[in-house]
Amino acid sequence: MQILIRAAGWRDFGALLHLQRQVVRESEHLAATGGERKEPIVFAFAKAVLHRKRVHTLLALSENQPVGYITIVFGKFRKVGETAYIVVGVRASHRGHGVGTALLTEAEKFARSRKMHRMELEVFEGNEGAVRLYEKLGYAIEGRRREAVKTQNGYSDIIWMGKLL
Repeated sequence: MQILIRAAGWRDFGALLHLQRQVVRESEHLAATGGERKEPIVFAFAKAVLHRKRVHTLLALSENQPVGYITIVFGKFRKVGETAYIVVGVRASHRGHGVGTALLTEAEKFARSRKMHRMELEVFEGNEGAVRLYEKLGYAIEGRRREAVKTQNGYSDIIWMGKLL
């Protein structure tokens, strides 16, 4: 499977929003559920414009169709300005095919080019495939928010992971 990773531009805005909603619907390992994320497109666009210097998104394309994304959020304040927080989403149909690895690799290159010192993320403890991927790419478990997420079976932890660049 050929995967192309590129920066998302303004013309990708609608497709990216659609992709994010698909990923939310398909995943049980995200805080939002399918019916909870219904902000109007105008509001989402306004947020994107306001935060365009700190928030960058890369798209993964397969056969010219968006199948994954990674959003990189650079620290807002000087003391955390060299930290990049990342959010990754991949369509269920493309998980396990290297899309996440490609997105994380490109995000790291982008963060290094911006002189970032570290990258960090949160992951549900039950998302074992994602935890293995992050560890394989050099992320370490740095903490845990105990019983932070209510699931169908009770409560689950959120694992905080980071990587020094």
